[in-house]
Order: sequence, then C-alpha cells, then structure tokens
Amino acid sequence: MTTRGATLWERVHPAWVGLVGLALYLRTIPYGFVLRDDPWLIRDNRLLHELSLASVWRVLTDFSWEQRYRLGAEYLPVRDLSVMLDYALYGEWVGGQHLTQVMLYAATCAVLASLALALFGSRPVAWLAGLLFATHPIHVEVVAWLSERKGALGALLLSSSLLLATGYLRRGGFGRALGACLLFLLAVAAKALVIAGAAALLLLVLWLDSPITRRDKWLLVIAYAASGLLAFLPNVWVSRSLGVIVPYHGEGFADTLLLFFQAHTQYLRLMAYGGPYAIDYPIGPGAAGLGRWLPGALATVLGLAALLWALLDRSKRTAITFGIAWWFVFLAPVSHLLVPVQNYAADRYLFLPSFGMLLAFAAWLMKLPRTVSLPLGITTVLVACAWTLAQTPVWSSTELLFENAVRADPSNAGAWDQLASLASDRGDLERAWAYTGLGLEHSPGDWRLIHRQGLLLASEGKLDSAIEAMERAASAPEAHKAYANLALLYLKRGRRDEALRMAEEAVRLQPDTAHNQRVLGIVSLELGRTEQACHAFQRAFALDPYDASNVSNLHLCASQRAKDGKP
Repeated sequence: MTTRGATLWERVHPAWVGLVGLALYLRTIPYGFVLRDDPWLIRDNRLLHELSLASVWRVLTDFSWEQRYRLGAEYLPVRDLSVMLDYALYGEWVGGQHLTQVMLYAATCAVLASLALALFGSRPVAWLAGLLFATHPIHVEVVAWLSERKGALGALLLSSSLLLATGYLRRGGFGRALGACLLFLLAVAAKALVIAGAAALLLLVLWLDSPITRRDKWLLVIAYAASGLLAFLPNVWVSRSLGVIVPYHGEGFADTLLLFFQAHTQYLRLMAYGGPYAIDYPIGPGAAGLGRWLPGALATVLGLAALLWALLDRSKRTAITFGIAWWFVFLAPVSHLLVPVQNYAADRYLFLPSFGMLLAFAAWLMKLPRTVSLPLGITTVLVACAWTLAQTPVWSSTELLFENAVRADPSNAGAWDQLASLASDRGDLERAWAYTGLGLEHSPGDWRLIHRQGLLLASEGKLDSAIEAMERAASAPEAHKAYANLALLYLKRGRRDEALRMAEEAVRLQPDTAHNQRVLGIVSLELGRTEQACHAFQRAFALDPYDASNVSNLHLCASQRAKDGKP
C-alpha cells in the first residue's frame, strides 16, 4: 500500500481519532435518563448506588431470580460494577455516567484505529477507518443511551484484547496472550454477545503472517474461547431461567432467513448514511417487499463468496476482505440466524460490526487515486459528523426519542403509546388524546393504543366507555396490561368475579410484571382472598422493591392478616 502524505501519517498515531469521538459526544453529558430501561437498570436499581463489599458480592454471586431480574435479566457483572463505580465517583449526578460513556467510546475509537494499524501497517487506512468509526451516526445509541453501557464497555475490552492478541501473533510473549484472554473474559462479562470475538481472533490467525508456531496459535485460540465461555455460560443460564432467550421468529427457517435479509438490508442502508436513525424500524417476520430483503440477500451472498475466495487464496486476505469477515462475524450473533434476539433490528447491534465495514471501505478508498480518495474521504467524514450532530439531541429526553421514532416510522404504535403516556403523566390530556388518535390513524386496531384510550377515558371518569375500550384491547393475547387494567375497572363497577378473572389472566400471560401482580393483589384483597393477595403483593415487591406502592401493599397485607388472626 502506498504512503501518500507519509510525513503527516507518520507524525501522528491514528489513536488520536479518540479525541474526535470525545468532542462529538461531550454534548451528551447534560442528558438524563430515558425510558428505554434506564430507570429499571440504573436510576431505580438501588443495589448499584452503593459501592461496598456486600453489594459487589451480590452482583458477582447472587443468582436469585429477583436479583438477576433487577440487573437486566442477565449476568453481566463487569457492566454492573462499572455503574456502581460511577455512583461512587459521581453520586446522583447523571452527567458523570454520560461522561464515562463518552470516555469509553473515545477509548474504543482509539483502540480500534490502533488495531487497524497493527493488523495492516497502513497509517492512512488506520486513520480513515478510525475517523469513520468515531463519526458514524449508527453509534449514537450506544454512546447516548446509558443502558447500553454494556455495549460501550464490551467493545473497549474486546478491541483491547484483540490488540494484545495481535501483538502476541506478531512478536510472541506469554504476557500478551494471558492479557488477551483475561480482557476477553471481562468483555464477555460486560456484554455477552461479544463472545463472537473468539471468531474474530480466528480471523487474526488466518489473516496475519506470524512467526509463532501453528501449535501456539491454536493454543491461543482455544484458551481465548475458553476464557470467553467462563463468562458466557452463566449468562446463558440466567437468560434461560428468566425467559430472556426467545423462540425463533416466524414459522420456520425460511421466515428467520427472510428476517435476517430484511435486517441486513436496513443495516446496509444505515451504514451508508441512509437514515433516519431511530430506536425501532419497520422490520418483522413474514412477507416483505422485494426491495426490503433482496439487497441484504445479495450482499450476503457476495460477501460470503469474497470470504471463501480469501480462505482459498491467501493473497486475497487483505484489509478489505478482513473487514468483510469482521462484519459477518459480529453480525452473526444479532442476525436472528444464530441467536433469536428480541429486537428485529437496532442501531446498537451494529456497534462492533460497523468497524469491519468501515475498515473495508477505508482500505478500498486508499487504493483509488489521491485526487479521488482525499475529497471522497473528507466528504464522507463530514457527512458522518453532520448526521451524528443532528441525531445526538434525540437522546436528550424520552419525548424527543419517541417523537423521532414516529417520524422514522409513523406505524410505530408503541412509540405513539409512549408519547401519549408521557403527556398523560404530566396532565396534558389533550395532547395525550392527539397522540393516541394519530397512532390509530397509522396503526388502526392496535391494542396498545386502544388500551391507552381506555386509560384516558377512565381518567375522565367515563367508566363504561373505558371498560368497552379496555375489553377491545384485551382481546389481543399479548395485551396483559389491558387485562390488568380491565380488572381494576371491573372492580370499580362492582363486577368482582370478573375482575379477579381478568387479574389472574394478566398474571398468567405475564407473571414477571410488578403491575400485574399488584393488580391481582388489590383485587384478591377486595374479595377477601388474603393469602392470594399477599402472595401477589410479595411477588410485586420482589420484582420492584423500590416502588413505594409495593412496599405499602406489603404493610397492608400484614395488617389484613393480623385482622384475620393469621401470623
């Protein structure tokens, strides 16, 4: 590869791109929590607010259902301890947690640019790949959303691990190999899906010329994979026991494959700055138009063909084919083919895969004449910066986040419902009705919006109309919230037996929601079923021990037992 502009490239190490990432995201420091898991995982998770030996021990060793649920239904102790350390450093200042997130991102940009240099020895490629990564708008979600601490932390630990592994493959040294394995273990303990890093190490072994013996290479691969599994297997066990691992989407493999092609098409568009970027995208299992899946299918076939060619012909193992291989390696865990992840598509899923695509693009660009590569590279980086600066404020509040979601996809009923809920909570019923109506225009018959209608009617005292709306909402099997709220409306109307039936149905459909358990407790207590009520209240408290109503309900249960003459 040529060394155009060698003086500048040689003078400044590509790790400087971390400063670009830092500068782009410093504006997120004043941001707060948003209603995308932040309250559940961080704000209301009191265990993480106190750094002590006892709390650290619970994070590491308490595998009880209740504790794991409060920690995101996962076993990610490195992530949880990093949040605990933030509270020790910053107290209740949320900006400190955002600062940590930005610093993690900046460090990841620096390490990945250094990894590109260590792998291929080209400073121009490393510079450009690092700049493209630092500025790409697909990363806004990971940096600005505190609940994605696991992604930011896992990426930094993994990239640092692979940088050490590259040093070992280049120069040997037991310390480098040991450090790589330890960092990989910590990376998986921060975010489980970075277990794909074991396959990335295999790419290093295949692509790099190395003086160490074949035996030592494979010993590193085995030790590296084993280290990751030490953290990965407990997470799998916890996820299975809490029902987080979901069934495959659709009716069979064909539906799953089509879903992957749809997601891949969307990801390629987002990587090419074809926003808008949002928290949800109109992707799901089942039939889809040709344009929504064919580009992803063709890109998959062509990409895998290029990789096969590189594996068969060593001369083709370049930075471009390595980048393509990296893309597929880290896309695999979120592709729905290997793991049926809960979200059909999400920006955060591309945090690690994106480096491969951007590295391949940078390497390809550097092969072009300087009169083409320089202006094209500068333009690409500037467009990325502009997109990132436009997208970042979306995460400054929950309302802006969901307003952006409905702009990107007007049929997103869940986002309309969230907007209506936020408006209702602040007493703006007119706006809540407006959001609900707009949502129903785009998604007629959606149970969440009909459920919202019922709640708004109930708040206006129109009980019969509220019951009618809630009954329509509760016709959907997934509408456990509607069943629970219908139970409360029935109770107000004196339809006690029907109220109990609805409350029990809500708990049957979703037993792991504190609201459902709380409603069952309220209805049961009203019907004189003290033991059933106490069991439900205890379950609600176990699910959310920091909710004041759950605490007061336990006291209410104890008082009722005392009246009944029971211990």
